Amino acid sequence: MKSEPYYKRKIVLALFLSGLSGFIDILGLFSIGGMFLSFMSGNSTRFAFYLADGHFRQALPYLLIISGFVFGAFLGDQLKSHFPKYKLISILIVETALILTSYTMLHFTFSDEWTHLPLTIAMGLQNAIQIEVGDKIIGRTFFSGVLHSLGASLSQLLQKKASWKSPALDLLIWIVAVSGAFLAGILQPNIPTKTLLGAVSIILLLLILFIIILRSAEKRNFITLR
Repeated sequence: MKSEPYYKRKIVLALFLSGLSGFIDILGLFSIGGMFLSFMSGNSTRFAFYLADGHFRQALPYLLIISGFVFGAFLGDQLKSHFPKYKLISILIVETALILTSYTMLHFTFSDEWTHLPLTIAMGLQNAIQIEVGDKIIGRTFFSGVLHSLGASLSQLLQKKASWKSPALDLLIWIVAVSGAFLAGILQPNIPTKTLLGAVSIILLLLILFIIILRSAEKRNFITLR
């Protein structure tokens, strides 16, 4: 049975990933290409709009972004299948590498479509990190899913089929995701996007290092207890 600290760490990680998706989304929307990098519903709607209006050139970048997100999900599933014991670390490592790729491309002034493609692959990849807390799967980039879960949880609470913790967790995840987007919106006009991506990469590298150290310590304690 998992300990209470383990349960809390899962929630903290899920909240971090939610905040990260909101942060990256705003960078794409306002500074890289005017597109969502994790909100594929919005991109799909815009893609359909430009097609219907006959603006095929404007529709093409959205198709590229959507394809990148799908490839990210494919890549995430491949990593989970090939590295089941290290799926979290392997996904975070590849995600960090993709963000660093966008950082490098910005440095060499690539065009918008190609610069933000690694970021949307990273967001698709991130959704492969399924963090289960009770009956919820959290840490994904689907804002609509979180709000739907909040409404369902409130219904369950009203029917006394769930505790207040369920809707509270949904609301907290949404608040953190919006806060990540808000933070990016505040910082982006004053700090270059590539600097923000560099900072995100450093934070992710520190997170990976922390997870490795924590798991090594837990493994040593388990061996000692045995």
